[in-house]
Amino acid sequence: MLVMWKANFSGTKEQLAKVTAKLQELAKKHGEKVDGPYYAQDADRLYLTWTKSGNIGESGREFLPWVMESKIPLEPVSWSVALTEKEFWG
Repeated sequence: MLVMWKANFSGTKEQLAKVTAKLQELAKKHGEKVDGPYYAQDADRLYLTWTKSGNIGESGREFLPWVMESKIPLEPVSWSVALTEKEFWG
């Protein structure tokens, strides 16, 4: 399953590196794979996460509280889920 997660970010390069490292750490912990950040058309950043269908949301439940505690200026915008490539790209 592919999850496309978009967020607005107004912090420093160092904070963005921390965000990416934390997402990768949590993805590894939960048996997922994460790529990014990419530049989205309708948000500042885009991360792609490949996960098992029963695992969706596990990383996010740990990641978003960490963002708040770390006071990193990251604001979730949206996320989309696909089970196959055809659901995104036809």
